[in-house]
Amino acid sequence: MQTRQIKWRESSGPVIKTAVAGDFCPREANSDDVAKRAAEICAEVKPYFDEADLRLLQWECTVTKQDTPIDKSGPNHRCYPGALAFAEALRIDAVMLANNHTGDYGAPGVADTLAAFAAKKIKTAGAGMSKREAEKPLILTANGLKIGVINAAEHEFGIASENRPGAAGLDILSFPARIRSLKEQCDAVLMVLHGGHEHYPFPSPRLRQLCRFLAENGADAVFNCHTHCPCGYEIHRGVPIVYSPGNFYFPPRPTSLPCWYIGYVPKFSFDSKGAFAMELLPYYNYQKQLQPLSGTDAEKFFAYLDELNAPLNDDAEMQKLFDAWCVMSGVRGYLKSLKTVPQGDAFDGAENIRPWLTVRNLFSCESHHDLLRNSLSLIEFGGLPEAEKKIPEIERLRNPAWVVTTVKQ
Repeated sequence: MQTRQIKWRESSGPVIKTAVAGDFCPREANSDDVAKRAAEICAEVKPYFDEADLRLLQWECTVTKQDTPIDKSGPNHRCYPGALAFAEALRIDAVMLANNHTGDYGAPGVADTLAAFAAKKIKTAGAGMSKREAEKPLILTANGLKIGVINAAEHEFGIASENRPGAAGLDILSFPARIRSLKEQCDAVLMVLHGGHEHYPFPSPRLRQLCRFLAENGADAVFNCHTHCPCGYEIHRGVPIVYSPGNFYFPPRPTSLPCWYIGYVPKFSFDSKGAFAMELLPYYNYQKQLQPLSGTDAEKFFAYLDELNAPLNDDAEMQKLFDAWCVMSGVRGYLKSLKTVPQGDAFDGAENIRPWLTVRNLFSCESHHDLLRNSLSLIEFGGLPEAEKKIPEIERLRNPAWVVTTVKQ
């Protein structure tokens, strides 16, 4: 096991080390296997988690046996209660539930998920039976210090409202006041977001701006996930920002990109003044097991991560990369889905509503909206030929040649 240590100031007084892992979703078909083999799957990364005072996990699926899937664009992910053995194996203190799959099985699924974790005495953040409950911050205590956690997701499917259970949605204008209020009760505040572009190894200009905005408005650490591939990190005005650690345990499929198989777990060190250091553990995400990287593998991973970090402070380069992504995923992808929109004016019944759900997601999800807006701007102003020049670089980073997609023995 080989880690990277980053320290930007000396500590003062008591310290809390907080490990925060990315997306966990065993997939329904693999749920029973995880229930049986949780300790084996986690065995090699467990020592890293054991060294932490607090352990958080992004739980990206509903925990339910009820067959109540909602209509949506994209898959409905769930696991069965036995899969909580994974969280128990790592001694997870709290799971983050603000994501685009917590509401995949409607109100019954949300209720079952919350009840399953409560039964195991594992705390939750980012979901509830109402918007107010979902937005309630979580306060964790260790070593005489308190860490406050705010968890929110972009507006895909399953977001809670005043009278609908689900995940906490982004409410950007409220965040500064909520952070200030929480800091009156805690020594440090951790923002955990769920957003960005799947399989794109950089934050969009808007997501980078949002994370920095939170850092500048009182957050002591900012952690984002959802992309299913690693993105970089930075220390912005003394605040660590992780733009995505990649998948944690999300078994790959035969069609999964190489970047799906790799990730890292940040371990933030907080004192009464905020975060002062961070440790990173790289690993392979295999169905059979989580495998920490060491030696040459770790060196290759950290060199790769440095490539993802390199453009974060270059506004022009970040825009060029995002323009290229908009050609790849927007112009050549999502924009085509608009051609399938029904031309009639019937909006009743599932058969009439379902074709609109993709359109709904494109316009309501903040990252999809970024993609559409920028893609259409490139078309309007003739920017596609220039934008295409960065596509090979993005494809190379999505498909790192050194990644081993079969379990290393």
